[in-house]
Amino acid sequence: MTSAHPEQDAPVGPPRSGRSDVIAGLVVAAAGAVLLVAALNIGDAVRPAPGIGPGTLPTFLAAALVLSGLALSIVGLRKRPVQGIEAEVLDTDDAELFEDLVFPEEPPIPWGKLAVHVALFIGYALVFIPLGYILSTALYLTTAVTLIDPARWKRNLIYAVLFGVIVYFGFTELLSVRLPAGVLG
Repeated sequence: MTSAHPEQDAPVGPPRSGRSDVIAGLVVAAAGAVLLVAALNIGDAVRPAPGIGPGTLPTFLAAALVLSGLALSIVGLRKRPVQGIEAEVLDTDDAELFEDLVFPEEPPIPWGKLAVHVALFIGYALVFIPLGYILSTALYLTTAVTLIDPARWKRNLIYAVLFGVIVYFGFTELLSVRLPAGVLG
């Protein structure tokens, strides 16, 4: 393809390939494999029910990490660089549409909001034991979600309290896993 304007011959953006997906997938799969080995070595000192022990959930989650990482790597291997179709499409009148679809602009990262959420999570970790699971989780979730959607703070509060109570009783009563009760216990 020869053109009188060499700047039109240059790719619009970086060629896309699946290389980063392959690398990220392999890193996730390797981390999952390490966690899987550790989860399989969790002892069964207390077994609340046959077949379910303290290593069941970590083993399941680690295996899911391995499978997810491998799936991401496979998807990355199947990607083709976009550069080959750029030349064909950019010669048409749809060049701007193609550019928006293939190389969409990412919105800027709201660093202030991110810092607030990180600080909020650190605060959650600090009050988790003294306040207990239900209160600290309800407070954290209500605040975090209300920062995102302030108009629905009542709904956020109800969902956060229900989530905290349901998870607390699910773990303590169904799975026999003790969570901190804090000031409520």
